Amino acid sequence: MNLRSAGIAALLLLTSAATACGTESGSAAADEPPSKIVRTDGTYDFDDFLAVGFKKGKTFDVEGLTGAVDVFYGFWGLDPYDRKEFEARFYLTHSDAVEFGTSFAEERIGQDAKLKIDEATWKQGLKEARACVRGRAGYNDSSDCSVSRYGDYVIYSNVILVCEGTDASTARKNCDALLAEFQ
Repeated sequence: MNLRSAGIAALLLLTSAATACGTESGSAAADEPPSKIVRTDGTYDFDDFLAVGFKKGKTFDVEGLTGAVDVFYGFWGLDPYDRKEFEARFYLTHSDAVEFGTSFAEERIGQDAKLKIDEATWKQGLKEARACVRGRAGYNDSSDCSVSRYGDYVIYSNVILVCEGTDASTARKNCDALLAEFQ
């Protein structure tokens, strides 16, 4: 009888441990970054961005950017003295943006961005994508211009919006602030 009770106690202990591990893993999922796809319906064009105060800096040639119909580089911000930089890449459909544009957007963001002409798949906008930083750890130069200006991107219907930010969280806040103007 004692052996059976000990077996049941051991089984309960293992079940409790498994449940605790499952709960911990569930909280880790809550810490995952939000989805890059924030809207799937509707179709937008550059006039929609102009209507919310987006300022066009340049129009980029879409040759080599599979599926894209227009790409604009520009600025936006509620505070005219604190505007952030963006690339707005337009596709015919949401599925085109996801299928054709995701890999190109991934190349432009974060620490692993491909900002050299011999590395980048799409060559347009590389100059605008570079940010110069001073005194970065491990660099002796007075400035380093090999860092991406863009920390993240979102797919908003048929648009891929590549957003300024020193990291993904900051860039996502900038993306979200601009896209909030559409609601």
